Amino acid sequence: MMTNSDTQERPILVLGGTGKTGSRVAARLTDRGIPVRIGSRAGSPAFDWNDAATWAPTLEGVGAAYLVYYPDLAVPGASETVGRLAREAVRRGVEHLVLLSGRGEDGARRGEQAVQAAGAPWTIVRASWFSQNFSEGLPPRAGAQRRARIAGRRRRGAVRRRRRHRRRGGCRADRPVHVGQLYEVTAPRLLTFADVAAEISAAAGRTVQYVPVTSEE
Repeated sequence: MMTNSDTQERPILVLGGTGKTGSRVAARLTDRGIPVRIGSRAGSPAFDWNDAATWAPTLEGVGAAYLVYYPDLAVPGASETVGRLAREAVRRGVEHLVLLSGRGEDGARRGEQAVQAAGAPWTIVRASWFSQNFSEGLPPRAGAQRRARIAGRRRRGAVRRRRRHRRRGGCRADRPVHVGQLYEVTAPRLLTFADVAAEISAAAGRTVQYVPVTSEE
């Protein structure tokens, strides 16, 4: 395991570090005085899940990594790509992998298994929906419309991102208590999109409706 001094000297890689979850994780780590490397196409060095040539420079010298797969762990081929990245990270000396996964998704489970098999200590955060999806918009990813239609029929817990990133921010390589742990993160109240629309309508004093649409529409 890494020591505190190692963690302070080696940055933690936050993939999607300018995105909705990654930016919050990166900010909290920075507030704690922990060096952070942002993994994004606009980062330096640039990182792109679809360009394996960008992986090695991004992983070089990193002590731990927070993995968020874009566009979504549920898309075909995601788990294979995550597995390749995880194994490359281990080859380059990354000593702790934290994966943001999804609840109730077969593809996400395969991604978890790929990270667990990579050979480094791991932590899995299996999360439900973000309440901020309703104010900041759904993730701009393949399958978002499909997921929205499914969510319209299912009741899901929507927890605040701050609560989630507090837990993820603590899943650091210098805290062995989190190694090998899988955290299920959700909210105490389950809502469909129709339920959410009704809640927003009541609070705003105007009618908001949830209308499911097909991908073609």
